[in-house]
Amino acid sequence: MPPSRQSVEPWLGLSTTVTLPTRASHGLRVSSEVLAAVLYATCRYLLRAILAGVDGSKGDIVDAVLLTAIMDADIGHLDEIATLGWRYATYADGPPDGFRRPISVRLLSERLGLPYETTRRRVEGLIAQGRCVRTEHGVHARLIDEPRHHAGSQANYAAVRTLLRDLSSRVPEVYWPKADASDLGAGEPPLRLVNRRCAAFAVDTLARIADMAGGYDEALVYMGMVEATGRGASGDAWPTLRTSSLARSLSQPVPSVRRRLHTLRSRGLITAQGASFDARPAAQAGAVVSRLAVANLKRLQVLFAQLKSLDVGLGHERVQRPEDCAAQPAGYVG
Repeated sequence: MPPSRQSVEPWLGLSTTVTLPTRASHGLRVSSEVLAAVLYATCRYLLRAILAGVDGSKGDIVDAVLLTAIMDADIGHLDEIATLGWRYATYADGPPDGFRRPISVRLLSERLGLPYETTRRRVEGLIAQGRCVRTEHGVHARLIDEPRHHAGSQANYAAVRTLLRDLSSRVPEVYWPKADASDLGAGEPPLRLVNRRCAAFAVDTLARIADMAGGYDEALVYMGMVEATGRGASGDAWPTLRTSSLARSLSQPVPSVRRRLHTLRSRGLITAQGASFDARPAAQAGAVVSRLAVANLKRLQVLFAQLKSLDVGLGHERVQRPEDCAAQPAGYVG
């Protein structure tokens, strides 16, 4: 395969290429256009995933990210053993407290890049709300079995399937690991299993975007700007978005979004066009956005490789796993 050309109209200011493994283990040079398309799709997915969590966290993105990180820390290890991961895969089969591994406030603050006191204060608030449980070893998330949480889990599951489908069709140059089997059809889909794997991806990706943008609220606004203005970008012709429209799409107060946009602009991550903005970075920010895009693509491949190794097909029709068939009585149909 010939080397990819550098984009003459680098979307989001990307001006780099990266070598990735393919099915045949040959190196593939991925262009800036591909990196940009993957970053756009990721922002689109994360916005839907995190906004569902924000809705359940009374509009606070930091609390939503904290809860996601706590969940990943205390039950993410279940999927290290496939049979254990599948035992607690569906929404009806939430893992009991005995499997949970509490995490300390200090480790949380370090992972998320938050000040220790900020993390401690917010964790205390989550405990007071009954959303976390304190133990002598740290905190763990409370098992939630509520209609709103169930709906959020279903929405995330659908969003992950859409993300994989979009990446496979729009970025075919990249190998996206997919299991041959599918988890749909007979029985309940593995909502909790998929949520656990996506939690690790979301926390790590959001932490990196927040570090670049200046905070988690800024990260939310940045992703909203990327989704709204990046897709139709071409050279100097960029769609723009007004502050009020972005605030409405994110369900955030206009004054708060205005402040975040000012921070993003001061960091060179967005461009002002009159009273509107777009996601073009200034020249000095191009390198940091490029590094973000490269790391994001690699993390996505890790996520889908994990789901493939667990035989999560994310398809449209279910092919039963051997253990499913063995567990059913003779003559069982679908």
